[in-house]
Amino acid sequence: MSVSDLKLYDFSGGLNADALRGFMVWCARNNVSDIHLQGDNHFAVGRYGRLLRASPFVVAEDTMAKLMDEVFTPELRPQVRGGNSVDRAMQLDGDMNGRWGLSRGERIRYRVNLLQGTAGRQDSTIAWTLRVIPSEIPPLEGMGLEPELMANILPAKGMGLWGGITGSGKSTALASTYRFCLDKYPDRKVTTKEDPIEFILGRPGDVLPPLQSQVGKDIPDFATGIRADLRRAPSLIGVGEMRDRETIDAGIRAGQLGHLCLSTTHIDSPGEAFPRLLMEFPHESREAMAWSLLGVLQYVVVQTLLRTTDGRRTAVREYIIIDHDLREKLGSMPWSRWGAHINNIIRQEKRRIVDQAWQLYCAGRIAESELAVVMSPRQRREFEEGTA
Repeated sequence: MSVSDLKLYDFSGGLNADALRGFMVWCARNNVSDIHLQGDNHFAVGRYGRLLRASPFVVAEDTMAKLMDEVFTPELRPQVRGGNSVDRAMQLDGDMNGRWGLSRGERIRYRVNLLQGTAGRQDSTIAWTLRVIPSEIPPLEGMGLEPELMANILPAKGMGLWGGITGSGKSTALASTYRFCLDKYPDRKVTTKEDPIEFILGRPGDVLPPLQSQVGKDIPDFATGIRADLRRAPSLIGVGEMRDRETIDAGIRAGQLGHLCLSTTHIDSPGEAFPRLLMEFPHESREAMAWSLLGVLQYVVVQTLLRTTDGRRTAVREYIIIDHDLREKLGSMPWSRWGAHINNIIRQEKRRIVDQAWQLYCAGRIAESELAVVMSPRQRREFEEGTA
């Protein structure tokens, strides 16, 4: 089914909480990645990077408010109306009667954000954004990882980072990595710290299903969760995001103590990992933290998703494996030059995202408009002139 084949959902039975849940299941069945709901507007969905209408009618603000009370709890709406953004996970479970279109034992999860604002003619509405979390974790072997990256994806200890913008597939890649570890190395204990919990990692037959802890519910913050794990003998600690100094420091400490810590950060190239993380620390301690980070960092991957001409999306990524030789080389220069050196290696080896995007464009796999998403006019001229 192409993007244009998506038909409006059939709400002929009326719009209530159960109909909305059925719509959410329908979205998951039709490869929708995001659901966008707000008062005085049609239901809209994101599918393969395109934004599409999905309901035949505009939904009134008072109807959306009633649905919110029924789908969540009445206590939640005043909290959002009070100016608070709410993030939570939501799960739909099927039963023997096949409610919402789910069979018994079937489960679909969503990551939900609720935020108040002005939208069009609606002066004050609560907007829902739901990210559909696939029921099945995609196998890591099928994600097209480069052989070198695949071979180094689960080092014995240290830290691995995935970077990229929101919606670039970082969380999915990490979930696939955790599941790969559980399947291939059942003796390695896996734990995660998430905000909120997205994929449920455990499966029947696991010797020890992963303990997944949610910030704000099970633990106060990522750093506290990591430090608690150091007393629980984990082999692999998954952390939702390296977002502050305390989390970064705890992640480095875990790597130094012989654990593997995998996490995400918002960077545009692998070389940005060092300045991005180190700038969280006071100036006087950055030098020491730089050497600590260099000692534990095993790889950095940056990924993005490009819309293809067949209406779907493909992942392109650039990465660096920090092996012994590179660690020695970086150790011979000031830490402020590490990022530039790493990015120069990737450039010389023609492994940048722009290199791969150009190849896809020349092969007719992506359109010119999509090429412009990752490539500046100057870079395009360099590729056209053969000087990139």
